[in-house]
Amino acid sequence: MVDCKGKKILVVGLAVSGLASAKLAHNLGATVTVSDAKSESELSGFLSKLPAGIELSLGGERLNLKEFDLAVTSPGVPWDSPILGGLRLDGVEVVSEIEFASWYLEAPVIAVTGSNGKSTTVTLIGKILEKAGMKVYVGGNIGPPLADAVGGEYDWVVAEVSSFQLEGIKRFRPKISLLLNITPDHLDRHRDLHNYAGLKFRLFENQNEDDIIIVNAGDPITSKTGVVSSAPWRKFGLNEHGFDGVWIEDGSAVSKTGDEKVTLFRADDLLIPGVHNLENALAASLAGLMAGAKPDEINEAVTAFTGLEHRMEEVAVIGGISYINDSKGTNVDATIKSLAGFGKNVVVILGGSSKGADFTSLAKAVREKTKGVVLIGETAELIADALGDYSPLIRAESMKSAVVGAGELCENGDTVLLSPACASFDMYTSYKDRGAAFRNAVKELNDRSVSHAG
Repeated sequence: MVDCKGKKILVVGLAVSGLASAKLAHNLGATVTVSDAKSESELSGFLSKLPAGIELSLGGERLNLKEFDLAVTSPGVPWDSPILGGLRLDGVEVVSEIEFASWYLEAPVIAVTGSNGKSTTVTLIGKILEKAGMKVYVGGNIGPPLADAVGGEYDWVVAEVSSFQLEGIKRFRPKISLLLNITPDHLDRHRDLHNYAGLKFRLFENQNEDDIIIVNAGDPITSKTGVVSSAPWRKFGLNEHGFDGVWIEDGSAVSKTGDEKVTLFRADDLLIPGVHNLENALAASLAGLMAGAKPDEINEAVTAFTGLEHRMEEVAVIGGISYINDSKGTNVDATIKSLAGFGKNVVVILGGSSKGADFTSLAKAVREKTKGVVLIGETAELIADALGDYSPLIRAESMKSAVVGAGELCENGDTVLLSPACASFDMYTSYKDRGAAFRNAVKELNDRSVSHAG
């Protein structure tokens, strides 16, 4: 635990995690300054929640960086940004919010990272541990920051951890770590898959023989990691993999420790659709077992879980056409996995802001699984180029027109799927905002359908 009393701490980036870091540092007795490139008016919602006495440096105002003892950065601030680079050059230690918070957490941490499935897995782990009668804090990249858990009396802290957050760790050490999968993502920030994967593997770097590492046996990168650690390894996967862990056998999830096998749940009993969600359930179940949950508690929690908003969420069925919101499909692999559960009876809405993705593999999946495509956002032409002569293909200027156009390509029994394979920041503030726009467009369509029927 680091004594912050009387220290000068700079918080870089005032968003959700920056606000939590500033509050924590202030409560620990530090002199806190918050720096953000945005203006006071743009940050009014966050500024109103800051404790009195915190100094502000907004709108790109220059600072004497050498005067600070420590800098805590928000995940939205690139690690190679001028201000973070300047701090490091001046000898100031720079850490991420999860690193800073971990210094003061009393509860053990279960940390989950990966390209896809993090939020579902983290939430499901929380449900399993709550079913086991434990007091659990669920947060990190998924919602409430880790810093907000400091001071709480929890049995476990379950944290979703992003590559952005892992850039700034030093001593962050989960008791249980999970790496779900690695596919190309955020290459606009991390440059290439090698750098991106390296950041994901940092989750393990401070663990020892008292901790546990969990990886996906079926993922070509996580299953062949060259990371050396004294922590014991466990694996999950759809197929039997020979290691202690979990897999599917005769339609059931089974756990194996040594020579002992225990059935956890029937795969057909899951309420969340898709092979990728079956993998998420296996990962969460294994973490739950390692944290002390019993098989029957896991079964109850997993089979009752209905999923999260904006992740394969059925919004409505209108005229026999199902409208599904998968706005959290923010990269190519996530959308490919969502499409895998369909026959040739889906029209998919694709497009958004680019993260340096290659859409070649997406085009292959689209050709195999869909009967039509609607393109939106700044990547529309890039995706169209990858699709070549694919038809039918519609370009839409808004979510409303995309939903209408997709519906016109469908017939009874078909599905309209929003799974963009891209980030949302060209048209929306977040994937949640984009998902809400889809819901609203579907609601308008349903209202018109009911009105016409009346």
